Amino acid sequence: MRWRPRASVFVFVLVMAVGNLVLYQKPLFTFAVSASEITKHESVLRLLSLQILQISLLSGVLGFVSTQSITLAKSVASILAIINATAFYFLLNYNVQFDRTMIANIFGTDTQDAFGLWHISLIPYFLLMGLLPTFLIWWTKVQPSTRRKPLFGSIGAFAIFFSCLYGTYEARLWTDQQKAELLSRVLPWSYLVNTARYFTQSALSTDSQELLPNAHFETNVPSRKEIVLLVIGESARAENFAYYGYAKDTNPFTASTSLVALPVGLSCSTNTISSTACILTHEGSLASPKSTHEPLPSYLTRHGVETIFRTNTSGPPEVTVTSFERPKDIIVQCDTGNCPDPKHDEILNWELAEVLNSSKSDRIFLTIHHYGSHGPGYFKRVPVGFDHFKPGCLTVKFPSCTEEELFNTYDNTIRYTDFLLADLITQLKTVDADSVMIYVSDHGESLGENGFYVHGTPKAIAPKQQREIPFLVWMSKGFRERRGLTYANITPAETFPHDLPFHSVMGAFGMRSEIYKPEFDIFNLKN
Repeated sequence: MRWRPRASVFVFVLVMAVGNLVLYQKPLFTFAVSASEITKHESVLRLLSLQILQISLLSGVLGFVSTQSITLAKSVASILAIINATAFYFLLNYNVQFDRTMIANIFGTDTQDAFGLWHISLIPYFLLMGLLPTFLIWWTKVQPSTRRKPLFGSIGAFAIFFSCLYGTYEARLWTDQQKAELLSRVLPWSYLVNTARYFTQSALSTDSQELLPNAHFETNVPSRKEIVLLVIGESARAENFAYYGYAKDTNPFTASTSLVALPVGLSCSTNTISSTACILTHEGSLASPKSTHEPLPSYLTRHGVETIFRTNTSGPPEVTVTSFERPKDIIVQCDTGNCPDPKHDEILNWELAEVLNSSKSDRIFLTIHHYGSHGPGYFKRVPVGFDHFKPGCLTVKFPSCTEEELFNTYDNTIRYTDFLLADLITQLKTVDADSVMIYVSDHGESLGENGFYVHGTPKAIAPKQQREIPFLVWMSKGFRERRGLTYANITPAETFPHDLPFHSVMGAFGMRSEIYKPEFDIFNLKN
């Protein structure tokens, strides 16, 4: 008979809890140390209590599960080990925090986003911290026991957990103050608790949209075709735009146009789902990610505006539009030998002028949602020939790149976006219409500042780079002259980038209703 390690239920559960602590605690412990004055006696007690809390809670849960079945307990421990290993990789390498918003991002991520996150460097974590513990779990023979012993052990573990959690006022106060940070880093509870919160919120929400009050147009039929183009950028932070004083020329293509940059403003969130909801609802920055209010494209469609929605992301809410197109829908229309690459955002610009010129509608609203500067695979976001700033970071494993390489690669995505905006302006100029283009990013991006990368950090602690975003506007000559506008008089002293789009689009079309807010309409000179 081959030798196998043996353990009682008590020892098995305790080893699982301690092993979880040893293998996956580094991000949590690093934060806890930074949030404590380690030289003080009470700070040492906090750190010690944090270890006891983790061991006792997992011991209590696994102990209770083992009263039902040892096989079930092993299965739970194995699944947690594999998920923990993956989560630990992202915590350690990208400072990702698994709060409820991040869980919503994960469930809202499509295959394109998901595959962009994988790197060969994940394999050692998966093998050594996921599969190896799983093998040891199933190799170990757990000696049978009556249900009473593990049940009493589980009750005892929970008693220790609550005693430690509420034992002293000082410890409880510190835990309460840091609970958001702690809960987003502690494995496995960060993703377990927040996944439960996410699905609970989803179950309580309704999928039906609440129609907004009916609107009217100040002019029934405009004297000239009106086109409003809203471009929603992805992960484009204002700090890296030449328009806002960045040292590199990341905006060379629109420099010769009359595109103007409004003052930097703050995004309502640091993730695509929440921010897109803010941009496309009349509530703006007050909107919930699960807002049930009719979004802007649907509202305009209901009032007779032709609406076109082209997107390269998985983030837009459910919209009712005249035409909804993803890259795969656009590329099938191209039967020439010079088709755009569907992997890049240029596909969204394809033959827009032709579409707009052939339309018989008096009013057209077009939304383009970029994949833009979405990380971590910045080098994949630009086509060949647009890697202007070199050397670049040609991997998603940021620590293996220098700061210069990482910034160069990110800056190339901003420069490519500028090229696309210039192309859109060129196309709009060929259309016989009064046109306006608004560009706003969904959120910003971290490039290693204070240890943060990409985006999705909880808003309360998010660095400014994840929230400070650009707001750019271009108006055709006809649009400006017929409305008596100049770039100077549409530029506010302060920008609210996610409150402005809905009401400014309404203003551009001369559309009014109960929910219209003139203070958020940049084309309303009466503000």
